[in-house]
Amino acid sequence: MHRTQIKNYISSPLNYIGGKARILDQLLPLFPQNTDIFVDLFCGGCNVGMNVKADLIIYNDSFKPLIGLLKTFRRLKVETVLSRLENIVDDFGFSKTREHSFAYYGGGANLGVSKYNREKYLKLREKFNNYPKKNNEYYILLYALIVFGFNNQMRFNEDGNFNLPVGKRDFNKVIEAKLIKFIHALKTQNCMFSCKDFRRFKYDILTPNSLVYCDPPYLITRATYNENEGWTENDERDLYNKLDLLSKNKIKFALSNVLRHEGKENTMLIQWIQQRDYNVHKLFMDYHYSNYQKKIKHADSDEVLITNY
Repeated sequence: MHRTQIKNYISSPLNYIGGKARILDQLLPLFPQNTDIFVDLFCGGCNVGMNVKADLIIYNDSFKPLIGLLKTFRRLKVETVLSRLENIVDDFGFSKTREHSFAYYGGGANLGVSKYNREKYLKLREKFNNYPKKNNEYYILLYALIVFGFNNQMRFNEDGNFNLPVGKRDFNKVIEAKLIKFIHALKTQNCMFSCKDFRRFKYDILTPNSLVYCDPPYLITRATYNENEGWTENDERDLYNKLDLLSKNKIKFALSNVLRHEGKENTMLIQWIQQRDYNVHKLFMDYHYSNYQKKIKHADSDEVLITNY
């Protein structure tokens, strides 16, 4: 089964595996109307929060580089961000496929411009990892790494160094258009940022008209954010307990997750649902396009949205 994708939503310029951009047309109608505070508790690329209607949007994520980058986008003028990115492209001599074809840079459909950009990218990565201050320039360098990095993702090692290899694409017109639209929307939206573990987020500001949306790392899937036990059974259990507490306090929540994926079953989630009176909405999520390295072309995934309203 393949769905026709909706194109009129604001897409994130950040690529998060399992992001919900492709199913916004299924998710958004399941959210309540007249929301005062919408909490995107694991905001990631912000695809959901960016397209929600609420009096206030709170983007929360425990990943500090992400929140710092989002704050930088909101703080700087679009023209400033674009100018700095263009300077980085010129200073390091990166490819410009908006002006020339892959073939011009010795690449093709499979390798793209990875071979041409590899050494330039390593120099950029070294500069970023040794940058002394986490200021505006630091985060522009970070976004440049994301643009030219593998699959446009963001990953740091245990030493705090960005460690993804070079990617196949560059700062092309499609990515630029996404970035411009995203920054403009971020500036006009009534939003704020929070960098808290979900257990420490300040839920006491919420009301019965608020909604906490959770798109946590999925316990039974593998992705960049879930490597090296990035999300454990204890995290999963603590999140269920937190959602139970919200429900007890009459605060609405919506949880994205998968019951089954590629032959695995989230028994913890299934048991939790069976013991509660929450609603389970089945969704269609085509993971076939989430990772081009997947060997399974038709992944069996049971995507759901669990709500307490």
